[in-house]
Amino acid sequence: MPLARSIDHALSDYVFFPEPEWAKFGYRPPDNLPLLGAWRDSAGTAFAFLLDRSPASPSAGERRLLLYASGARSVVEEIGSKVTALKSVLAKSERKEIQVRHAEHRIELEEKSPAVARLLKLVGLFTIVVNAFSLYLRRLPLPNLPSGPIQETYQFLVAVVHFAALFLLLTITLIGIGYVLRYGVLMLKRF
Repeated sequence: MPLARSIDHALSDYVFFPEPEWAKFGYRPPDNLPLLGAWRDSAGTAFAFLLDRSPASPSAGERRLLLYASGARSVVEEIGSKVTALKSVLAKSERKEIQVRHAEHRIELEEKSPAVARLLKLVGLFTIVVNAFSLYLRRLPLPNLPSGPIQETYQFLVAVVHFAALFLLLTITLIGIGYVLRYGVLMLKRF
């Protein structure tokens, strides 16, 4: 919500106080700062002016504002509490906006990152080769080996290759799931 509309909402029991009415009510805003908005209560006993205190050349997005209020002490304190509540809402909104920009930046980096794509391709290709080799070994008939210990060692190595192939398949699956979850969390932070 734009700032002017936020202040209008916070001062909903006040009415807009245009310049032609200043002489009628006998109250003017301070002359030393640019005026962004003016409000008064319906009885014309309390006034609020939004003034721009930003330097002549404000840095990126930085804006300093002053809400000048005049009237009975209780009315000014009430305006102060409304402004405090509005500041907390605006700060929360700004934090959310910063989070969204950070998430969008990370998503953009993630989409442009060739290293992740290369790693996934390399691990995927290695997994395919190992699993193909494991399948090939499973289909080979058991060779005639001269002694029992050599034959047992051969069978043990075949089992190790099969388990390594399964482990690689599981690892590539977990990496893929982790990547999708991380990307999903970034997308959720974006909204």
